[in-house]
Amino acid sequence: MTTYSRATLFDSGKAVASSVALGIVIALVPVFSLIAVPAIPIPAAFITSRYGVMAGLLVSLVTGAACMALTLPLVGVYAGMLIFMLTVVAGIGAGLALRHGFSQFRLFISMAAIFFVTLVIWLGATLLIIGEGPVTAMNNLADANVATSSQLYQALGMSQQDIDSAVADVHDFVSTLPYLAPAVLLVASIVLSGANLALARRVFERLRQPFPRDFVFRDFRAHWVFAYVFIIGLVCQLLAPYAPEVYADTVDRVGANLYIVSEVLFFIQGMAIASFFLWAYQASRLKRVAVFTALILLEAALSLTMWLGVFDTWLDYRRRFIKKNLSRK
Repeated sequence: MTTYSRATLFDSGKAVASSVALGIVIALVPVFSLIAVPAIPIPAAFITSRYGVMAGLLVSLVTGAACMALTLPLVGVYAGMLIFMLTVVAGIGAGLALRHGFSQFRLFISMAAIFFVTLVIWLGATLLIIGEGPVTAMNNLADANVATSSQLYQALGMSQQDIDSAVADVHDFVSTLPYLAPAVLLVASIVLSGANLALARRVFERLRQPFPRDFVFRDFRAHWVFAYVFIIGLVCQLLAPYAPEVYADTVDRVGANLYIVSEVLFFIQGMAIASFFLWAYQASRLKRVAVFTALILLEAALSLTMWLGVFDTWLDYRRRFIKKNLSRK
């Protein structure tokens, strides 16, 4: 056995153990899934980028099978299937992109596309297995959760009329979610891709594996096309009530999907603008935390951070308002 093969086996064993541990965390501690889900493809991506596709494929298949076997009794076939797909598809995809020398921005776009396709396939397979349409499945899921919540509200002294009103509002909201699935899945994919890259860069650097560093968050800028996507989405929602009845729902749903995706992108751009100025003026960590917290609260209350990103398409704050004597590091 050569030194290379020993190293491959040793690193592959650690990769499998790490991914299985992440799969168990997803199953047992859902609150940590926000970190574990984007991290689970990283070990397979590392093996693929360092030792090749066959080594990465073997690790991802072993990991996926082990995760499914261990998590199946805990979270059911659907969550186990998602863990398997993220390990195999996203892990190999990221590893191949790194082997081909993708820039960090291209890697971000590629991983967002991989996560999106994976989520779409998983969602379609889940609906096919349970034999229900998306609207029916969402309503059944809402009914299962509402039954438990109603008992809790009754125990707290809430009137039955108020409970019934809340249940009706939940059903109205849930019934619209399947029509917003494209935007929701795309936004989820963007978030997962960003978290995956942030975690992967630290892991790869710690293990001395090359990772692209040609892009930093403070330079993020959505393509100018998305400004017009945002405007079209907003116009569609404003005009939907005046459209012919047969087209009103379609116009409103198309506008909502376009608006959600562009809103999230411009919120990220607004945060990147703040990050740039905080970096340029060498703000302390405490000030950075305070500013980012305020921007998140402003977005939640008034969507101001998103508008900051929208107007940056034309105003380009980072070029116009930075002091001339500040040089980029």
